Parts: sequence; C-alpha cells; structure tokens
Amino acid sequence: MRKLPIILASLSIAGIMYGSVQATAQQKMSLSIDKAVELGLANSKAVHASNSKIGAAEAKVSESNTGQLPTLTFQGGYTRLSNIEATAFSIPGSPTKITIAEPVLDNIVMKLSLQQPIFTGFRLASTIKMAELSADAARIDLLKDKSDVAFAVRSAYWNMYKALELKKVNDENVAQVEGHLKDIQSMQRNGVATNNDVLKIQVQLSDAKLRQIDAKNMVLLSQVSLNNYLGQPLTTEIDLATKSKADARDMPTWESSMETAKKQRPEVQAAEIRMRAAEENITVAKSGWYPQISVGANYYFNNPNQRIFPQQAEFTGTWDVGVNLSMNLWNWGATGYQAKQAELQVAQSQDAIGLIKEGINVEVTQSYLNLSQMQEKVKVAKEGVDQAQENVRLTNERLKNGVAISTDVLDADFALLTSKTNYTNAVVDVEIAAARLQKALGSE
Repeated sequence: MRKLPIILASLSIAGIMYGSVQATAQQKMSLSIDKAVELGLANSKAVHASNSKIGAAEAKVSESNTGQLPTLTFQGGYTRLSNIEATAFSIPGSPTKITIAEPVLDNIVMKLSLQQPIFTGFRLASTIKMAELSADAARIDLLKDKSDVAFAVRSAYWNMYKALELKKVNDENVAQVEGHLKDIQSMQRNGVATNNDVLKIQVQLSDAKLRQIDAKNMVLLSQVSLNNYLGQPLTTEIDLATKSKADARDMPTWESSMETAKKQRPEVQAAEIRMRAAEENITVAKSGWYPQISVGANYYFNNPNQRIFPQQAEFTGTWDVGVNLSMNLWNWGATGYQAKQAELQVAQSQDAIGLIKEGINVEVTQSYLNLSQMQEKVKVAKEGVDQAQENVRLTNERLKNGVAISTDVLDADFALLTSKTNYTNAVVDVEIAAARLQKALGSE
C-alpha cells in the first residue's frame, strides 16, 4: 500500500510526457515557399553566425577609432627600502654633524598619464579604414549566407513537394491495380480469365504497394529535412501551400542573367572591398618610414616626491608636459619587406576577384542551361503522361472486349506510372533549377 502513491505519481508523470509527445507530433502548419524561406533565414545558425561576425567587425571599427583618441592611464606602486644613515655633513673643525634629511623607507608612487597621438605616419587612419572595409565585407558575406540558406530551404521544400506528388502517383497506381484485380477476379469467376491472370495482377499489386511504402517514407524523410532547415520540431506536419508553376515559368535571357549576376553576386562585392582593405594595409606597412609624434602629460603624487629636496615622508604632487618624437632610423629593411608583402596581398586579391568572376560566369551559364533543359523535359514528360493515359484507356477497352490480355493492362499501368513519375521529377527539377539560377544571380 505504501508503494501505491509512488505508482500513481509515476503513471501521472508518464501520462503528461505522453501527452506532450502527442502534442508535439500533432503540430501542423500550412507553409508557402516564401514563408519557408523567411522561417529558414530567421532560424538559420549560419545567418546567426554571420550576424555575429558583423557585430565583431563593427566592434573592431570602434576599437580602431579609439587609437586616435587620448588615453589616460594610472600607475601605482609601493616599495620598502633598507635602512641607511641619514644624510648629514660635518662642519670643518667641529665634531658636530648637521642632518639634512632622514631616510624615508616607505616609498609610494602614483602617476596619472595622458597621451595623445599627433602623427603616426598615416597608420591610424588606414587602420580605421581597414576595419570599416572589413565590416562592409562582413555585411555582404551575410547576403551570400542568406542566399545559400534560401536555396537550401527552397530545395528542401520542392523535394518534399516531389515526395508528396510521387506518393499520389503511387497511391493512384495501387488503386488502379486493385481495380484491375477485382475485374480479373470477376472475369475468373465467369470463366473468362485464368488463375494465372489473377496471379500476375496480384504480383503487380504487391510491387505497387512496396513502391507506395517507399513513397510514404520519402514524404516523412523530406518533411524531417525541411523542418530541420526551418529550425522547428522535426515531427511538425507541413501542408505545402505553394504549387509548382513549372509549366508557366518565364525563362530569362542568358545576357540579362549574366548582367544581373555581375551586379548582385555578393562574393564579387566582398572580394573587391577586401582588396581595398589590402590597399590600406600598404599604407599601414609604410608608416614605419615616418616619425611617430605624440604629446603627453603626467601628474605625480608620490611619497616621497623625488623632485622635492630634502625628501620628506609626505605626499607631494608634481607634473610635467612634453612632446615625444620617435623614428626608426635603421631596421635592416623590415619596413620595406612589410610593404612588399602588403603589395603582393593586393595582387593576390585581384587574382582572387578574377577567379570568382570566372566561377560565377560558369555557374550562371550552367544554371541557365540546366533550367532550359528541365523546361524542355517538362513538355516532353507532359506529352508522355497524355499518351500513357490514352494507352491505358484503350487497353482497358480492349480487355473488356476480350482483345487484350492481363499482361497488356499491367504494361499500360506501369507505363502510366513511369510517365507520371517522370513528369513529377521534371516539374520539381525545374523549380530546383530555377532556385539554383536565382542563387547564381545573387538573390535570396
């Protein structure tokens, strides 16, 4: 009896957990392609990481700006000295010594310093400009990451659309074969069909159901993949609200596609900005050839103060103001080598931009040709579906008239299944190819 409350509590907790799992599994949502992209961008870790990089780059700009502002520092210290004799002198002819200062054994030093750079050989200005350009490049990198995420979401969306459409095709095929099985069994009872005819259709039905199971599983797997990109529970049931428009999609011209890519591709813009930052780095490297000038002021509050004589065990304040100039007269050509490295980095950036542009030209051309090919496939696949449907109709009529056999019906059904599958694949391939071209053009 003592265990009864524990058992009841455990059952209650288990019931709550089961209800929670059921609630999670029963989440449903209607989702358009635009809403899917919006959710994917909002929950993408890659986009979040890019935003963090932008924040870090902007903080670097603020840090660089502080280099041209005055700095205020404080120093303090305590030193205990060993005991020595007091400072004294003797009067000639007299045994008496006159003490000038007693030793101060406890030394406390406090110093407040103000420094302001005046001229740094243009190093500070170029450092700030480099940081600003790096922040601009990070913002453009965010556009590329968004474009990549948007393409991944669109691909997952259309792959789920394909899985759903193929499931419909396989469901129709199963229903069609089941109808044929009923017809052939009726014909067998009337002595028109043989047992072998029935077995052939039963084998075909078994194969169709296996394909149906695979199609159902593909729907679940594609839904999990889409949910993962959207950053939501993997068990969320999604109703796709956007239908394919592959039959009515307009095809842009290759020339306009290339022109759009040149203007919009973020990789080119980011690379050009980073090349400008590399050019600023040349100025930073050459700053070692110029003098470094700054002004400074110090305030001392020491016990004892070394400027006060004789020394006394008390705090005394003093100050100084000055101009500092330093210049590296000889460093074995280190500054020249640093400048040479910076110049070669600019040359590397220029070559990198050229490689990026070449890659974009190839990517846009391939995406354009692929989309054009997929659209042609849709037309051919649509004609194949129409022909297969007509073939099924005629074969069924021939079977009823006793002209065709069960094998002819099965062949016609399988041809229809194949043509519908090809059409579904072609339609979705157009949507994915269009998304890939959109990404190649630099759009989200």
